[in-house]
Amino acid sequence: MANRERLVESLVSLIRIDSPTGEEDEMDREVTARLQNLGFTVKHDAYGNVIARLEGTGEAVILSAHLDTVEPGRGIRPRLEGDILRSDGTTILGGDCKAGVAIVLEALTSVVESGSPHLPVEVVFSRAEEGGLNGARNLDFSLISANRGVVFDGEGEVNRITAAAPAQNVVKAEITGRASHAGLEPEKGLSALVVAAHILTRLPLGRIDDETTSNVGYLEGGLKRNIVPERAFLDGEIRSRDQQKLDRLTDQFRQAFAEVGNMYPDARIDLDIANSYRAYRVDTEHPAAVMVSQALGQIGLQPQFAGSGGGSDANVFFEHGIAALPVGIGVRSFHTREETALIPEVLQGAEMCQRLITAV
Repeated sequence: MANRERLVESLVSLIRIDSPTGEEDEMDREVTARLQNLGFTVKHDAYGNVIARLEGTGEAVILSAHLDTVEPGRGIRPRLEGDILRSDGTTILGGDCKAGVAIVLEALTSVVESGSPHLPVEVVFSRAEEGGLNGARNLDFSLISANRGVVFDGEGEVNRITAAAPAQNVVKAEITGRASHAGLEPEKGLSALVVAAHILTRLPLGRIDDETTSNVGYLEGGLKRNIVPERAFLDGEIRSRDQQKLDRLTDQFRQAFAEVGNMYPDARIDLDIANSYRAYRVDTEHPAAVMVSQALGQIGLQPQFAGSGGGSDANVFFEHGIAALPVGIGVRSFHTREETALIPEVLQGAEMCQRLITAV
């Protein structure tokens, strides 16, 4: 059985390892050593993702989580208050996704210690998940044989299964106007920021419907207050769980940029809209959903299937024909200083994971 004291100690020690995106080496060394001690064969692909395998009996299963965290995530000081683990309030906690990593390691430790028969297990600990699923997108899938699994990276309780997630198109635009002195000859300038502002007023932004959203999250431009700004940069996104809706909204974005381009023929607008990851959707009868449901039932939990507005490594797994469903990891308020991990729920995650891999 999963051991609460050992799980908490493991989670706290992982949280104390700084691993903002791009700086996952220490986490890599830690999880690699632990997996090797459990008898796993550990490999790294060219991107640095950790891919490990433990032989067993039956059909292989993937257990996945990511090694990186968002900022502010350096020098985290975790505090356990009863059943709740939180930071000191100056940083995130890093439960996303250290709780997922701890769940996998505790389940594996419990299974290996017990000597119970188990399925072949493939562990994938990805890098650079935050901000683009870059580790998963660069994963060497030739090192993986399983076609089903679980991604331990969801908010909430472990019985919350993300059965549908959106595709994402990334929107980037470089706008070039004409610089001039703002006090001496402003009429000779063409403000790239004004052009950008007109674009923003025409874009459909926010909640479009229950499965479709869009946002421009970053705008920069200009040099000084006394210079008409020559350049501006927009960075945004469009998401939907319905591909047709995503395509229609993308067309509306292109039209808005084109309309403003016609308004300002002397401006140059370089627009790039590219897909970052594709949507997936499964029903409750899907084999991966049944697998997770059965493991949850063995610890007395009813599966709760839900759609999400966020992407995860699961989106990339599905693109490669691997049905790896995200489940909750007992963490709330991802990416904020109020982030908390509820230890009883994290423990349930380890117990479910243990049932999953001993379903021989």
